[in-house]
Amino acid sequence: MTEIPSPKSPFASLVPQRSVGLKLLLVCALALLMAIPALFIHSVVQDRRMGADRALADVSEMVGGQQSVLGPVVSVPYSRTFGSRHEETIYGYAVAYAEMGTASANVNVDMRTRGIHTIPVFDASIKMDAVFDPDVLRAALPEDATPVWSDARIYLGVSDTRGIRDAITVKANGKDVSIEPTPYLSRNKGDYNPVPASGVTLAGGHIPDLETAIDPIVLTANIRLSGAERLSIAPFAKDTRVDLISNWDSPSFQGGVLPESHTAGAGQTEGFEAHWRVPYLARGIAGSGTNMDLGELTEWNRRDMAVRFMKEGNPYQSVERALKYAVMFVGFVFLAYFLFEVTSAARAHPAQYVLVGLAQTIFYILLLALSERVGFDAAFMIAASMTVMLTAAYAASVFRSRLYGLRALAILSGIYTLIYVLMRAESHALLAGALASFTAIALTMYMTRNIDWYGERTSAPAT
Repeated sequence: MTEIPSPKSPFASLVPQRSVGLKLLLVCALALLMAIPALFIHSVVQDRRMGADRALADVSEMVGGQQSVLGPVVSVPYSRTFGSRHEETIYGYAVAYAEMGTASANVNVDMRTRGIHTIPVFDASIKMDAVFDPDVLRAALPEDATPVWSDARIYLGVSDTRGIRDAITVKANGKDVSIEPTPYLSRNKGDYNPVPASGVTLAGGHIPDLETAIDPIVLTANIRLSGAERLSIAPFAKDTRVDLISNWDSPSFQGGVLPESHTAGAGQTEGFEAHWRVPYLARGIAGSGTNMDLGELTEWNRRDMAVRFMKEGNPYQSVERALKYAVMFVGFVFLAYFLFEVTSAARAHPAQYVLVGLAQTIFYILLLALSERVGFDAAFMIAASMTVMLTAAYAASVFRSRLYGLRALAILSGIYTLIYVLMRAESHALLAGALASFTAIALTMYMTRNIDWYGERTSAPAT
């Protein structure tokens, strides 16, 4: 019995059987599809970042979180009467900041472990000196005001009182001032409210004989507090100077004012020193006035002097930055395999491209998991080595040649070096990525300049 040939599609003569052009289009489509697993990895990165944030929050609950410190400020409440019979009374308070103030902070940073996360925790001993002119406070009072000198107070503040480790001590002209842990109220409840201080919790103490004081008042305060992540000191005087010493190796200077000088990154083997100064005009807040919110120094003015005690090499930020270029890097690897294919007798199946793409995607999971335990640089070296060796060995198997495996090893090593540069040099990432993309396309165009993109077509059978 004669075998009847199977019918062929009428379009068979129009479709190339081994079209290199169609294969390249398929490879490009597969590279774009690799964006889907990259999105899943991005969600994993976000979840791990949230876990690190929860660890920081848990540690902050125990030692105090970010700390903002407000130095000594003097205030006195007053009353004013209105109406023909003085039947209406309103209350307020006058505030005077120090003429000059200095703060010296000694900050010791230790590491606390929460799960797999390590959180830097600081213990800061801060000494503040301030010189007040009592005439400035008296001049701030309205002309028709009746001051309540018995309730004149010196105030200090911190943003998180959970971090206070010792009693706050204050001396005025060498005499001890008893500091109360809460804002004061007048003797007659409801007469006047506590002095507001948004963002900080105040502690205050009475200054005797302020009404008749003529000479400057020299105040000295000592605060010891702990916290996590960030410490800032507000410019509590018209002219404020801050000196800070710490054992932390990699500080990040923040706040509204950068230090005039510091030794961070200057070759010191351990720790750093930093020095700030905020003059009166740069502070941007009047030296005295009525009904002022003391929190405008720490919350709104943005003239604080701050240091962040956190490692800048955040693995989550670095992996996220690399994921932005994931499709491009998978495309680079696919282009390398495609060039191997068109220059060899072997052919790679689309499923093999998918396996190679998944191997590149799993690299980011390896990098994330390892960097949480051994640090980013070591994690990148391990994850990149594993991925490059696997993909190069697979290339030698697919194209049945050790030479192609060595070529893949060299090309992939260059690709992963570029990935490391993009993750570490954020400011140059776009330029490096653009130049690498141009080089890859130019090399592909050169290597395929003589290729018959349509391939051979079979003629239709004769009838």
